[in-house]
Amino acid sequence: MKQYNEKHINNFSKKELEKLGAQGQLIDVRTQEEYNLAHIKDAILHPVDKIESFNKDEKKTYYIQCKSGNRSAKASQYLAKQGYNVVNLDGGYKAYEEKNVSDDTQEENTNVEIKAERKQFNYSGLQCPGPIVNISREVKNIGVGDQIEVTVTDPGFLSDIKSWVKQTGHTLVKLEESNNGINTIIQKEKTKDLELNHTAKGTTIVLFSGELDKAIAAMIIANGAKAAGRDVTIFFTFWGLNALKKVQAVNVKKKGIAKMFDVMLPKAPVRMPLSKMNMFGLGNIMMRYVMKKKNVDSLPSLINQAIDQDIKLIACTMSMDVMVIQKEELRDEVEYGGVGTYIGYTENANHNLFI
Repeated sequence: MKQYNEKHINNFSKKELEKLGAQGQLIDVRTQEEYNLAHIKDAILHPVDKIESFNKDEKKTYYIQCKSGNRSAKASQYLAKQGYNVVNLDGGYKAYEEKNVSDDTQEENTNVEIKAERKQFNYSGLQCPGPIVNISREVKNIGVGDQIEVTVTDPGFLSDIKSWVKQTGHTLVKLEESNNGINTIIQKEKTKDLELNHTAKGTTIVLFSGELDKAIAAMIIANGAKAAGRDVTIFFTFWGLNALKKVQAVNVKKKGIAKMFDVMLPKAPVRMPLSKMNMFGLGNIMMRYVMKKKNVDSLPSLINQAIDQDIKLIACTMSMDVMVIQKEELRDEVEYGGVGTYIGYTENANHNLFI
C-alpha cells in the first residue's frame, strides 16, 4: 500500500487546485450529474462507483475530492491499495464552494462584454413566476448574441435566474443585488437540444398543505429518502409555509389585511390543524399526545432532522408575499426561491411529490 494522506480541501488555494486539475492530478469522484452542475476547473471526473477502472500514471500523486469527503476517502483508500500515492481532500466541493464561490456571482460569465445596445425591462413589483416568464418571452424576440437587462424586486429571482440559465443554456453576464432590487444582464445563446437529466438520487417535494398530519408525512418521507442516500429538496408554498415558522413565535408588527392573516394562521408549526377530525383544535392536541406516547417525532423535531441531514428547505417568496409572511417568522436555515428554483431541482430528480 502506497502513501495515503488526508488534507482539507481549503488547505489549497483555488489557483493551486486548478493547477492540479491542469496537471491531471485532481480527481472528482462525484456523479456525472453533480459534476455537470459545478466543478473545479480541469478536475477529472471519475465516479467512485467506477473507481476500479482507474488506470493512470502511478508516478503521480492524485488528489481525490467528492462533495464532502466521504466518497473520496473510500476512493483514496482503494487507490492506495492499488499502488497509487493519493491525498483525500476532506471537506470536498461543498467546502470549496463556500470559500471560493459567491452565491450572487457563481453563475456569471464575467468574460462576456456588456453591450451598449441592449433592451431594458423593469419587472419591479412582479411576483414569481412573472419575471422568468417575461424574460423567456423577450429572449425569444432577440438575436443570438444580443442582450437584455432586467430589474426585478422579487427576492426569489436571485435563485430563479441562475437555475433558468442553467436549463436554457443562455449566458448570465451580470447579476447584482441592491436596495433597489436585483439587476441582471442576459445574453442569448444558440438554442441547443436540452436533454432532461434524471438521477436515481433525487427527490423533490412540494408541501402545499397547511395541515399538521400532511406536513409530518412530508417530513418523514423526506428524512427517510435522505437517509437512503437521495438528495432531497422541499419547496414550501402557500399554507405549507406554516411548517417553517419558528418554534417560538416571533412577534412581527402587522396592520390591515396582514394582521387578519396573522390572526387566522397558526403561530407555530405545532398549532397547524389536522386534515380530518380537527374538532376546533382538539384533534391536534390528541394527535400530538398520541405521537408523544408512541415516540413519534414532532413536526419541529422532524424539521430539525432535515436540517441536520442537509435537506434543502426552500420557501416560495411569492406565497410569502401573498400570505404576508416575513422572513423573520421563518427558521434561519430556510432558503428562498420561486418556481424557477423548484424546476431547477426537479431537472435532477426522478421522484417528485406534491403534498
